[in-house]
Amino acid sequence: MTDTPIPSDDIAAQAVLWVVRVGDPDFAAWEAFDAWLSADPRHADAYHAAADAESRMVASLAQDSRQPILPPAVDRPPYRTRRHAPWLGAALAASLVLVATYAVMRPGAAPLVYETGPGAHRDAVLADGSRIALNGDTRLTVAANDPRTIRLERGEALFTVRHDPAHPFTVAVGDATIADVGTVFDVVQEHATTRVAVGQGVILWNPTREAVRLEAGHGLRADTAGSTIQLAAVDAASVGGWTQNHLSYEGAPVATVAADVSRSLGVAIAVSPDVAARPVHGVVGLQGGADVVLPRLAALLGLQARQDGHGWRLSSSP
Repeated sequence: MTDTPIPSDDIAAQAVLWVVRVGDPDFAAWEAFDAWLSADPRHADAYHAAADAESRMVASLAQDSRQPILPPAVDRPPYRTRRHAPWLGAALAASLVLVATYAVMRPGAAPLVYETGPGAHRDAVLADGSRIALNGDTRLTVAANDPRTIRLERGEALFTVRHDPAHPFTVAVGDATIADVGTVFDVVQEHATTRVAVGQGVILWNPTREAVRLEAGHGLRADTAGSTIQLAAVDAASVGGWTQNHLSYEGAPVATVAADVSRSLGVAIAVSPDVAARPVHGVVGLQGGADVVLPRLAALLGLQARQDGHGWRLSSSP
């Protein structure tokens, strides 16, 4: 993407153009972006507001054209932002100037919300340059006044965090908090359970309480209240594998595998109680849709897969 000259006298316009530039998968000017963010404390607020406005505009345009707001990604490379549709470009930048200007001036701005439907994937770039990949049926919020303060309400997200020792990146999930200073980690929030796996760097689970330190290749499973914590080793290279259409397991129960596949494919999967706790070892490919993946998964687990109403069921017998 050709760099667009950025006006020096209009922070809102600068922010809009940075949103457009950073949203390009080929964007590489991170040092220039960081320099702009640090030059004035108002810059991060303006960028955050412009990103919020862009997200709402893309959703509105997609609804008006009756296209899916968040179509599933197919065989996409990890950690890359979505490429804007050809018709969005200049019109988006021009239209967002007014919207972003209003958002920056608006007192008590609401948190920025990112959400996906079942089976849909979405990527987001935050004002500090950190990146989030959202799996299917996921909802998270970014604090209006701090792009490094996140709450994962449900689903799964892969975080790629830019280092800032003076300002740790935090993810709230249930009653727990994850603090990070520059790494790659995956978080799953489902029902009353949270799972965390670290691919690079270090995180702290509940730094003001248990202060569990997790390095790359380690993970944990905890109830939402954080009262029960189980530690486990993970394959660091496979953390966030769903972004590359595969899931890797070393002893996870069938019920967990089914929930992960369900989230990624957007199809309901029930598991017979007698096999729900059976441990799974191996790699599950997600290519080909439910009609291909579920029979393949059943064969890997030595189970039977059959369609059950609008979803699937895994059991030990037909």
